[in-house]
Amino acid sequence: MRVYLLRLMCLLIAFIISACNQANNDVSIATASEQYPLLEWSKLTPDNWDAMALLKDIDLSNMEDGDPRAFDLLKDVREQWNSAPVNPDLEGKAITIKGYVAPLDGDAGYTKTFLLVPYFGACIHSPPPPSNQVLYVELTGKGMPLSNWDTYVSVSGSLVVAQTDSALGTAGYQMKADIVQPATEEAP
Repeated sequence: MRVYLLRLMCLLIAFIISACNQANNDVSIATASEQYPLLEWSKLTPDNWDAMALLKDIDLSNMEDGDPRAFDLLKDVREQWNSAPVNPDLEGKAITIKGYVAPLDGDAGYTKTFLLVPYFGACIHSPPPPSNQVLYVELTGKGMPLSNWDTYVSVSGSLVVAQTDSALGTAGYQMKADIVQPATEEAP
């Protein structure tokens, strides 16, 4: 009987501790969403900038694979996108943004620096988006498990408007992340 009561008490204590931790987590999530409001990717780009402007008057159907004009056009687009204008009003803003991770380093199964991009495969399986749609993110501590690099994540911290070049692409923004966690809903 004593063993049964002892086990029951241990279960109750574990349940109470778990409930307290959940209550604390709920408070920290609410505080985080107030401290770091969600920012949509479109807000990173100035209203008057068009990523496709260079291609508007080009008839791509007249070009074949290997056409030198296509290579020149791709070079011009890449140069324009690498120097894409950013939104200066976001300097120093505490935000949360959701996207995909393109790891830049990896040590013992963790990454401490990565590019955050708006769609899966950007910078790794496809060319990088314009630099105003890429964030260079640094983590402190142990970092993020590399096993999670292909998940949709939520990153919170303060934005810095500064260009960073990496092997995977050019970022128009930087962030030292305070919070990185799996995003709670599906990617758009």
